[in-house]
Amino acid sequence: MSASSKSRHRHNKVWLNGGIVPPEEANISLFTQTAMRGANVYEGIRAYWDEAAGRMNVWKLDRHIKRLFESMKIMHMTSPYTAAEYRQAVIDWLRANDFRRDVHFRLVVYFGDAGTGGTTAYKPEDVEFGAWIAGGGGRSDGQVDDGISVCVSSWRRINDDSMPARVKAGANYQNSRLAGIEAAERGFDDALLLTREAKLAESTGAGVMLVRDGELITPPVTAGILESITRAFLLDIWRRRSNRPGVERDVDRTELYVADEIFLCGTGKEVTPVVAVDGMPVGDGKPGPVTRELQAALWAAARGEDPAWAGELTPV
Repeated sequence: MSASSKSRHRHNKVWLNGGIVPPEEANISLFTQTAMRGANVYEGIRAYWDEAAGRMNVWKLDRHIKRLFESMKIMHMTSPYTAAEYRQAVIDWLRANDFRRDVHFRLVVYFGDAGTGGTTAYKPEDVEFGAWIAGGGGRSDGQVDDGISVCVSSWRRINDDSMPARVKAGANYQNSRLAGIEAAERGFDDALLLTREAKLAESTGAGVMLVRDGELITPPVTAGILESITRAFLLDIWRRRSNRPGVERDVDRTELYVADEIFLCGTGKEVTPVVAVDGMPVGDGKPGPVTRELQAALWAAARGEDPAWAGELTPV
């Protein structure tokens, strides 16, 4: 762990291999496959602080754990813990840290010592699990309020016949990292990646949705995207409120230039407006009404203010 990471996480206890330990004791070998080859899968999860109730509400915890197991299955990883044990670990970890603010954290399952061969390990004794805080609420940097400017990256999104994009695997994010570096060097906040067929996939770390002529449009799950939990929630909310389904279809690059609204969506990004693409304003260059409505709906559900979604909250 780097010095900056140690500083950022120094107050947070860590759940590691079945127990909660101080951060200075949360050590792994340099020879793990996760360190040497990026062999891990993970989930980014949010818990929102409810001041009135004096508790945390974990948003869609069971769905995140389900996706974690889906990722492990595709990546030939045998989990040493059950879904119920992961669920309890999250609760124990949050209680141990006694957070009283929104937190965004990760559950990571990774292979242990790579040994001399190491590329085909899948045995349960070679898998470990850890959890740690990875930042606070999405409103901390103002992007969800003011919106961001993005570019279309020259890097193409990984394809399912090379690396399964629907899996939340650490190694996949080297693709995102390269696109993110390109965007930063060009003065943009983030990048959008296209598929091999030049259709819209997703951003470096979130799904993408756009609004055209009153329709909510998003790339299909076959467009090299992570099967986003937030994306599914927003499609559900849209259907309930508009009485019509969102449109899941291929999206051309030039559609981005004529869209009325665009936003990123994900556990980390929540609902983040995109106000410009490749230097061209989206709509009037300000976050649009549909974006704001869906943003408010997500926060109301995740914070326990909308009773229709109470079943998706795990109180701690």
